[in-house]
Amino acid sequence: MRKTQLILLILLLSGGYYGYSFYQKNYTCNSVITYTLGTFDDEFGISKKTFLEDLNQASAIWEKAIEKNLFEYSENGAITVNLVYDTRQKTTEQNNILKADTEKLNASALSVKQQYTSLQNTYTSDERIYTNLVHQFEQEQTAYNAKVTYWNAHGGAPSDIYDALVQEHTSLQTTYTTLEQKRVALNTLVDSINTFIHTYNLLIDNANAKITTINKTAGKEFEEGTYDPNTKTITIYEFGTKEKLIRVLAHELGHALSLNHNDNPKSIMYMLNQSNTLTPSTEDIRDLRIRCNLL
Repeated sequence: MRKTQLILLILLLSGGYYGYSFYQKNYTCNSVITYTLGTFDDEFGISKKTFLEDLNQASAIWEKAIEKNLFEYSENGAITVNLVYDTRQKTTEQNNILKADTEKLNASALSVKQQYTSLQNTYTSDERIYTNLVHQFEQEQTAYNAKVTYWNAHGGAPSDIYDALVQEHTSLQTTYTTLEQKRVALNTLVDSINTFIHTYNLLIDNANAKITTINKTAGKEFEEGTYDPNTKTITIYEFGTKEKLIRVLAHELGHALSLNHNDNPKSIMYMLNQSNTLTPSTEDIRDLRIRCNLL
């Protein structure tokens, strides 16, 4: 029996041991185990031809390990392999969609954050320049007002000084207009930054909502497949990828060969389908050779 657990981001979950024990004395692997298809639900979206090809690839994992022909398809095979669609696979498919959506949302959020950071840096620089210009303008305006006050108190300025004060006033007005434009531009930049922040927060909230939905099942172990030695049936209930399907098929075929679980997380016969390798581990091969009386 194969158990699997959902792993999301940095969430690591541990599961219990759910192994079967099989005892088959004097098994030499000289006789081929035949298999046939039984119940086959089309809702998985794969054809019988593809499924049989995956079964063949799964059996080849063991056959190549000891260079023996161990399994063979037959219309009247001794083992019946079923593909049964239920809530387990439906949950896996829904979670795969949610994970894909979450990845897209996170990518969009990252892009928005990068644009926000760029705008924020621009604003910080422009705001510093604007503040310095305002400070300079205020000093010049204070000096100008002092001159005007002085000459007004003395009955007016001579024509040359008057002309200089008019020119200075015009320059101050031009500077003020420029500063006002910069102020409006800065406020527009702030509005853009706030829009990016709002968009970023919406994306993150949406992504977190999807993660919450996924995590509702993340603490559960799904039974991907089982092998019943009494009825000689292998039943596959759930898989996320083609590689995971081949691994769970190989795992249940291993039980059909009377192999038990071992403790190597990378093994085909590990109790959780958490590795992606399709190569049997040293422990897998050792146990197979023991079962086949090759040691």
